[in-house]
Amino acid sequence: MEDTAVYRKTEKGKREVAEHALGLDARLRRLLIMIDGQRDVTELSVYVRAGEFESTLMRLVDDGFVEMGAGDTVTGRVAQAPAANDPVVFAGIKIRAMTEIRSRIRGRLGPMADLLVSEINNCSSALELRAKLRKLEGTLVQLMGQTDGVELARRIGSELTRLTPRS
Repeated sequence: MEDTAVYRKTEKGKREVAEHALGLDARLRRLLIMIDGQRDVTELSVYVRAGEFESTLMRLVDDGFVEMGAGDTVTGRVAQAPAANDPVVFAGIKIRAMTEIRSRIRGRLGPMADLLVSEINNCSSALELRAKLRKLEGTLVQLMGQTDGVELARRIGSELTRLTPRS
């Protein structure tokens, strides 16, 4: 899938957003709402869980809710990309995540905290870290409690998906 591909809603897609007529599940509906004929695939990917973007988009295409823009160009638009694609930004996010995990659960779990930190440290890209956080969220909830565990995973995830102008 080309990173610069732009999709737009079909009439069926516009009707679904407006009327909620076909009852799409939340994952499909969220992406459908964000497809606006201006955001490219890279920009849209941050609205779906890591590893689920392509299948979600293809389902919307196959079911006739969206289509690839036919050579549409948007003038004056500044393309966006996840800020975490920058290696320095990504390193900072990893350091904050590892520091917070160490400080919040190390006293309770000792070596288990070190294993979690190691899992995060071994991630080499924002997408890989997003996928790892989805897997670790249950463990964080067990170790930190429902509210704190989910909040930490989502806060780090939001840092990974924050968009900035592409350079």
